[in-house]
Amino acid sequence: MIERTDLRNSNYELDIRYTVQVHRLILGLIGIWPNLEKPPKLTRFFRGLVRTACCFLLSFNLIPWTLYMFLIVDTFKSRLRMTGALCFYSMVPAMYCTLMLREDRIKECMRHMQEDWRNVQDTNDRRIMLDKAKAGRFILICTTLFLFISGFTYRLIQPIARGKIVIGNVTIRPLVQGNYFIFFDPQLSPAYEIVFSMHLVTGIVIYVVKTSVCGITALFTMHACGQLKMLAVWLENLANEDQWSKDRVVALRLAAIVVHHVRIRKFLHQIQNVVGEMCFIEIIGSTLVLCLLGYYVITGWERNDALSFMTYAIMLVSFTFNIFILCYIGEVLSSQGSKVNTTCCTIDWYCLPSKEARCLVLVIAMARYPTKLTAGKVIDLSFSSFGAVIRTAMAYLNLLRTVTL
Repeated sequence: MIERTDLRNSNYELDIRYTVQVHRLILGLIGIWPNLEKPPKLTRFFRGLVRTACCFLLSFNLIPWTLYMFLIVDTFKSRLRMTGALCFYSMVPAMYCTLMLREDRIKECMRHMQEDWRNVQDTNDRRIMLDKAKAGRFILICTTLFLFISGFTYRLIQPIARGKIVIGNVTIRPLVQGNYFIFFDPQLSPAYEIVFSMHLVTGIVIYVVKTSVCGITALFTMHACGQLKMLAVWLENLANEDQWSKDRVVALRLAAIVVHHVRIRKFLHQIQNVVGEMCFIEIIGSTLVLCLLGYYVITGWERNDALSFMTYAIMLVSFTFNIFILCYIGEVLSSQGSKVNTTCCTIDWYCLPSKEARCLVLVIAMARYPTKLTAGKVIDLSFSSFGAVIRTAMAYLNLLRTVTL
């Protein structure tokens, strides 16, 4: 732990670039990645263009699907087979709009991270931060792979594998999904090729948005976990015999611990303001989607439809993994906060000068405040919440099976 706060990390630019490299690429695809400095007009124009295109594609995906579901489909079971996609297609625009509205708060979190990287000096502290940055990158990459594999299966392999449907003299070419376009027939060329291509591009936007929510949560939360781990190490070193020979040294270190702890608390509050609503949309929407995907898997098995069974099974695994990752991130944060609390309570306070030992009471009191991440300040993100989500989805699945038998 370094007492001299005027020092700076000479490698902080490389460190922050490594930390956000993958996240910048993913969020930049949908025009969400913030510029900490005021960008030039051309950059702002292109970002606005990308956002407009994404909003158009998401609307192009949702509106025809909704019209087809309520105006063309007239049976309960057919509409039920479309409800899962409707829930999913409604979730994604809500999350994307929330991301755009939270741009300023994302900037605040990025500036906070940048300042932490600039100020770190101790080699062990830097190693801790790099380990957590690596964990955040790994989580984002895994989430991206799972979502894009399931999306590729649903939007490309499934319609191509089903092939054309011939009814009398009418040939129906496969589309990614059912659509109702009021002003043109999507089965005629070149409308068919345009619609099919736009569905594929829309799929990329959809899965990038979902990946971005998980990625930005992992980025900020893993950084906070690194700061908490550093704090625990500082507390452990506070009472070492070779370091408390001078009262002033202990006082300076204790002051640095308090300031850093307050800074972490402020950062956690900022993280909650950024990702709370998006995680709430993700948890509630994914619970419904998991229930319906389970129903689709069972019905595909009963109809001996191997393609539907495999497609929906892959999507079920992907959505389950996505919820698990969010809950895992929250669990890691809570666990790291508990470790700080335990370290505060088990520190060799009797080795400290009496005045500084009394000041440690305030640190212990602050450490006892729970460290957690919530979905909309309603659901704690933890392993117990993950179990509750799975149980709720299975309960609704049983109810759905009973109603449709």
